[in-house]
Formats: sequence, structure tokens, C-alpha cells
Amino acid sequence: MIGFTSRLCLVIITAAIFVLIPAGAETFREKDVRHGRIGTDITLKCNAANDRIIQWKVNGTLVALTNDSKRQHGNLVLLMADLSMEGNYSCHDNTGRLLHWIKLKLGYPPSKPLVHCQASNFYRISCSWKKNQEAAFPTIYSATYSNPSRKVSNCTTDLFSNICQIDNPEMFASLPYIINITAINPVGSRTTLLEIMTMEIDILFFVSVQPNPPANVTAEPVLGSPRRIKVQWNYPPLWSERFELKFILEYKLQQNHFWSGLETKMKAENITDAITGQLYVIRVKAKDSFDNGKWSDWSSEVPVTAWSETTTESVQTTVTALMTDFAHTHIQSTEPTFSPTSILSSSDVLDKNIVVLISIASSVGMSIAVATFLFWIRSKRQESDKNDILTKKALPLC
Repeated sequence: MIGFTSRLCLVIITAAIFVLIPAGAETFREKDVRHGRIGTDITLKCNAANDRIIQWKVNGTLVALTNDSKRQHGNLVLLMADLSMEGNYSCHDNTGRLLHWIKLKLGYPPSKPLVHCQASNFYRISCSWKKNQEAAFPTIYSATYSNPSRKVSNCTTDLFSNICQIDNPEMFASLPYIINITAINPVGSRTTLLEIMTMEIDILFFVSVQPNPPANVTAEPVLGSPRRIKVQWNYPPLWSERFELKFILEYKLQQNHFWSGLETKMKAENITDAITGQLYVIRVKAKDSFDNGKWSDWSSEVPVTAWSETTTESVQTTVTALMTDFAHTHIQSTEPTFSPTSILSSSDVLDKNIVVLISIASSVGMSIAVATFLFWIRSKRQESDKNDILTKKALPLC
């Protein structure tokens, strides 16, 4: 509850906020249309001289003067108007000539907006309300707020979806934010003023916060390591990295029903017990690192196939094929061609063949060295993977 001083401020702020609200009648003004509120007296003016004899008609029929209506200086007054009095009204002189025409629409002011506010993160408060679906007249909404310093501002708002957002609110402020949501139609307006204590929202936030799923989850095999898969992800789009999250990474063979998992505060991890060449699916979820609130929903599942190691025979075959292609290409390019204008001497051909043979020998040597190096790296990584498997601890899954 706020005290007398706070309530006095609320009255002053309310007056300031109403300055920002557009006038309903002007907003909905239509030519030759009069909007009226049910249950009130409505005067239809003829715009004729007072001494003239005026006749009024509704939908082409003379208006009978009863307890519900009266004529006053040529104008027609409808007493305690109800829906049965809607229609097209016209006034005429004593010769029947049309002087003025107007359409009367009757209805009620809009209902008071029901406003609900929540904070899905530390730097935005979102307030929403339901549209008035039963109103006879179109309704628009004005959304403003005052901060703890009593400055009145328009919301960052999407009036089509009826959401008002306060960006970067003052955390743990001792004075409230005051939200003003006003519904306006041609015959009136209704306002909801809602006090928001950010301190209370912060406490609630810690209890009920649930991040969105991690974004941009990717997974790729590690070249030369058939048991490793590298997984990366980002924080949810609406979550500041100032507030640390922790994550659970889960993975399984596509055809299996059982998940393995690990917990981390990093945005990248390596799976170290994959099966060579098998298809896996990966998913990640997030939670506040201090265990406040709930786990997010799972991210979309990402498929990835573990690296498949190359056999010795296939490496040798590849090296042999490369050497054969290289030799064939260079021999073709050094074959002598005879023409009336150019003849190569036998010594030139011999020199070029020697160069080709040296090139082939160098290529063969390099290929063998590369293949040997690859096999050495693979054997070292396999030993490392075995050590990882022996020392790995299974984490409890949430």
C-alpha cells in the first residue's frame, strides 16, 4: 500500500497522463454522423431559423412527439435514448424541403481495460490488456507510464497486439511505476491505472523466470577425431549476458530413446564418446546460473554425423591416384610437337623429362610424409579419446 503522499502523486500523475490522451469525439468524428450514449438526452440540431416550422423524420417517417422526445427551438431532443432510437434523422420546412440530415448511432463507453504486467528479463516490463470485443463502437487505446521520478512517457507500444513495454526500468526502485491504459470510443473513455513496484517484480522474477531456449545451436564433427563432436550455441535473444546462465547439453543416437548429457556454463562443449560415422541429434536448454526459476524449453534438435576415420588402404589408393594423375598430366605437357616452324632438339626433351621425373619423385615423397603424419595424429587422438572415456563422469539429467 502507498501512503497519502504517494496517492497525492498518483492524482497529479493521472492529470499529467490525461494530457497525452487524444479527445475521443475528435478522433472518431464522421461527417453527418452523431454518436450518442445510451441512457442520456441527445439533441439533434436542424440548423434552421428559430421562427421556422420544422418537421422531423426518422427513416422517412414523421417523428411523433411522445414522452421520449420533444422539439426545442427547431431541434429534436431524445430523452433517455435507447437503441430503438437509432436511425437516419432529417428535418424539413413546412413545404417538406430537406434542411438537414444526420445519422444517429447509440452505444456505451468502452469497458475498463484489464491490464496484466510481467517481466521476462531484467531490462523490460511488458503490460498487456484484452480488447473490448463487445463494444458497438470502435475502440482505441492510449498507453503511458510514469517512472519513479514522476516523468510521464509514452510506452514503447504495439497497439495492434495491445502490449505496452517499459525498457530498462529502474531496478529495486522504492517508488512505483504507474501504468495508464485508457480505452477510448466516440462516447467516452475508461482508464486503468496500475502501480508496479520493480522491487516486487525482481523478487517474482527470481522465483518464476524462465529463459527462452538457447539460440543458434550448431554441431559439427571434429576432423580426425571420430569420437568427438563440437557443439556451440548463443544466449537467448532477449537475455543479457550480464546475468549468467548455465546449460545442459544432451545428445543421443538418432534411433535411440535415451539421452546422454552434461552441464556447463560455457557456450561450447565437446562430446567425447561419439561412435564413428553415426548420426546424432543434439539439443540444449538454459537456466539462471544461481538456480532461480525454471529451465528453458529445449532448443530445436540439431543433427550431426560423427567423423568417419579413413582407412590405410584408402589413403594409399588416394596417394597413388594423385601421383598417377600428376605424372600423366606432366608427361603429356612435355611430349614434343613437330611443326614446320618449331622443332625441339632431343637434348631439350631429355632435360624436360628429367625435370618431370624429379617432380614426380618429390610429390611421391611429400604424399608419403603427409600420410605418415596423419596416421600418427590419429593414433594419438585415439589414445586421448580412450583416456577421456575412462575418466569421464556421467552427470545427472534434469
